[in-house]
Amino acid sequence: MGPLDVFLRVSFAGFAGILATVSVQSYARHRERRFLLLTSAFAIFLVQGIWLIIEIATRAVSSVGSEWLALNLGVLVALYLALLR
Repeated sequence: MGPLDVFLRVSFAGFAGILATVSVQSYARHRERRFLLLTSAFAIFLVQGIWLIIEIATRAVSSVGSEWLALNLGVLVALYLALLR
């Protein structure tokens, strides 16, 4: 596991955590269905990010490659940009 992989894992988990927190607060404030869907999507990404961090801590064999992590990070950014509209 190289430094790029570690960076992608930590940034993915952090960004997913921030977006999950913001979407929970938005749902609590507005009670709109789209915020509930975004909250569930970000929560799924957060669980995946936590799993990836656990793999770093336990030094387990990497379950995904850097390309997959970069793609997931791109999906998170796309969801965030859709939220801004």
